[in-house]
Amino acid sequence: MICESTNNYIEDFRHLETEYPSNISGSKSLIGYLCLRVPVELIEAYGAVPLRIVPQTVNQVDGLIPIRTDACSFCRTVPMMLKSEPYCNLDAVIVGACCDQIRRLTETLDTWSGVRTFFYAAPRTWNQDRGYFIEQMKSAFAGLGQTLGLNLNMDRLQHYIEVRNKLRTRINKLRDEGRMSAKLLQKLASSPLPADEISRFLDRLKLEADTPDRVRIMLMGSVPGGYELDVIEEAGGNVVADATCLGDRSFLSLSSSDSDPIALLYESYVENNNCPHRRPLTPLIEYTRDLIVRRNVAGVIYRSVKYCHPFGLSADRFKAELGIPFLKLDDDLTSLAIGGLRTRIGAFIEMLEAMGKRREA
Repeated sequence: MICESTNNYIEDFRHLETEYPSNISGSKSLIGYLCLRVPVELIEAYGAVPLRIVPQTVNQVDGLIPIRTDACSFCRTVPMMLKSEPYCNLDAVIVGACCDQIRRLTETLDTWSGVRTFFYAAPRTWNQDRGYFIEQMKSAFAGLGQTLGLNLNMDRLQHYIEVRNKLRTRINKLRDEGRMSAKLLQKLASSPLPADEISRFLDRLKLEADTPDRVRIMLMGSVPGGYELDVIEEAGGNVVADATCLGDRSFLSLSSSDSDPIALLYESYVENNNCPHRRPLTPLIEYTRDLIVRRNVAGVIYRSVKYCHPFGLSADRFKAELGIPFLKLDDDLTSLAIGGLRTRIGAFIEMLEAMGKRREA
């Protein structure tokens, strides 16, 4: 029986993830991806294993890495990450993004790291040149398959779409019921495990509702660095809504009237991707407003990594539009930044606690 604490859940899940690569070693290619715009079902339908490349906190960002110093902190850490487990075992990296810094990063990785990198552009504005961009995505995946000797299996693709959509529905329900922590959510979002393995893992858990006496927080902004949730919890907060690309947005159900499964994936992962790289910001604002109301959020913690312009420049707009207490933070994904975040998050949650007590009085 799995223990009922969140930390034990995550530790058990890590064991599963450790066992899985060894079980498939040599039989399947391991494909890294950098952005939520990459359909994991398509990677699986090519007979490969998808692995999300997510930030890792470092002591310092090495100035000798081949990424320019004014690049965002996440892009600057990726080359170092590819030299460590589990990313050092990648057979290729595929990226779909409209972020210029990510594009430059993939070009650098292709020549510097020895890992083949495939990129396809995503539209910067809504409903623009759909035919062109879907062909870009198809071409990138075809190049990936040809390079690694992989073939797309359409029957497998339909199966993976159905299985992952069921998993998304289940996770959304658990989140709305307050029975899945943001820590476990982020772990599932970056996992290479197949959807049916994740579902079997969830079958064994006894997930309970949130602790009601904690301040209800929404986490927004750049891709998480892996430490924000600990800091928020230590301060007495509970992230009941996670609008980052490793949070609730990772499990939005696929929705499209298109009968072509690849077109369905394009619509869900690329065209309908709520990200501040896209203009206008209205769909993401509406999504976060709905999440705030549905999850009864008391305040927003909005974090932007250094030189991440889409998130950094959008912060004031979100603060004005959302209309609830809003804390904007900047950090560079180094351990030195965590102390400052801890102080400011602690003060913000204390303020929200005081506001809550005044309302009760």
